[in-house]
Amino acid sequence: MSWNQERAKSRIREHLKTVPDVDRHIALDSKILAKRGLLSRMPLREAFVVEGAHLYGQLLDFDDLVTEQGQETESAHRRLLRFLNMHYRVWDSLVDGDDGDRIDYHGARLHAVVASPVGDPAAQIERAVSLAHKLTEAARKVGEAHGFPSRIRFGIDHGKCLAMTTGRGTHEKDTLFLGRPANHAAKLVASDTEQGIFLTETAQKRIAAAAIRKHVSGLMLDEDYIATAARKYAFDPLDRAASAIASVSSEPMFRFKRPTLPLSSVKFSDLSPSNSIRMGMASIFADIDGFTNFVDQSIQGGSEAIRDAVTIVHVIREELNSVLKDDFGGKRVRFIGDCIHGCVAEGGRADDAAASVREAALCASAMRSSFDLCLEAVQSNAAIDLAVGIEYGPTPMTRLGHRGDDSVRCAASRATIDAERTQQAIEHGGIRLGAVAAAIADPTVRKHFSSGRLMSFDSASDLLMTPQAPAVQILRSEPAARAHAAYPKPTRG
Repeated sequence: MSWNQERAKSRIREHLKTVPDVDRHIALDSKILAKRGLLSRMPLREAFVVEGAHLYGQLLDFDDLVTEQGQETESAHRRLLRFLNMHYRVWDSLVDGDDGDRIDYHGARLHAVVASPVGDPAAQIERAVSLAHKLTEAARKVGEAHGFPSRIRFGIDHGKCLAMTTGRGTHEKDTLFLGRPANHAAKLVASDTEQGIFLTETAQKRIAAAAIRKHVSGLMLDEDYIATAARKYAFDPLDRAASAIASVSSEPMFRFKRPTLPLSSVKFSDLSPSNSIRMGMASIFADIDGFTNFVDQSIQGGSEAIRDAVTIVHVIREELNSVLKDDFGGKRVRFIGDCIHGCVAEGGRADDAAASVREAALCASAMRSSFDLCLEAVQSNAAIDLAVGIEYGPTPMTRLGHRGDDSVRCAASRATIDAERTQQAIEHGGIRLGAVAAAIADPTVRKHFSSGRLMSFDSASDLLMTPQAPAVQILRSEPAARAHAAYPKPTRG
């Protein structure tokens, strides 16, 4: 199957019927927030504005573990997944609670939010700093016990985000926090490789000036402030989890098999360390450029503006998922804020790298066309665009951390790392292929998709002469056009 405009329009009409409701009070009630479990208090298909401290943690040694002597071998991927599994199990101890809520994992990155005590930004940030400190200690303990590196960099910001939890049928549940605090904390943690706990300028302004000191690389938190925060907020579950994991000598054995294509037939619920899949895949990161500013303006604009923002992000992300899964047989790994990460693969008994990149490029163009149809359907003139990064390489997929519904969907490889970085390098909207994808792509794909404007699906189909391309359909239906296409008349200069 491939992309079709009428089918996309029909899907979008269905997506509009499942838009999450916006709580009539817009923000979660303070009395409710004071109870345990932020995420468990967020009903499916409802959206809220939540104020709190956003914490991102980045495992700094992740990139070095992807390869073994420069090669992405099965052995290297087993070690990488063992590394992630170990840290996820520690992080899993931070579940819906009054101290902090784990929102999501993405590769080597943790996202958590601290929303209590309600109405006290300084205390929320202090609690987040304590959490970062405790996570650092826990990582060091289990890392030393199992022979893994454990350096972590943390970024913290504070403010209001638009929060929504979605999932239906076979969709895995995803909780999103959209807006400046989550975005800026993520950017801060990705901006450098120095380990430690770092606050954005916004977060710095909301704590005592004495908590900040000068450092050669900029402003840093005072060690006494961190120590005081750690004493005040214990996070005992983290300590217990780290001790338990450090004392366990056995680790899960990761076994890989080649999946039956299309990837969309793979169910994460069937995967586990002993039943993981691995093959050459094209990794796709599709991000809504400009959406963070749009959400911030919507939050400031009141309930109607917030409802519009919820509608737009829901319809777009559901349709991008439909394009990936239904039209191109791809597999969504997860939604990351306003971004979707997925993979596509071609090849029967052996990987077909060029065909996988070609299919990913067509998928990106179909996303472009569906993105435009979504904006048309919701009648929005929002200043947003679509940016898609693509990279190719051997990639394992599995589930990590605790068993059951809380286990973490994971696809981790050089391709997944570089696809995201390739997307992040795009200014405004567009498409870009990573270095490996560009090198193995067909000449036409390399010429028109390596970097630049993300064209519509019809235009991409014409360039690649796919069976569903408008130009090909014309040649099929009009015999006279074939001769004209084969033997064009010379033009007079």
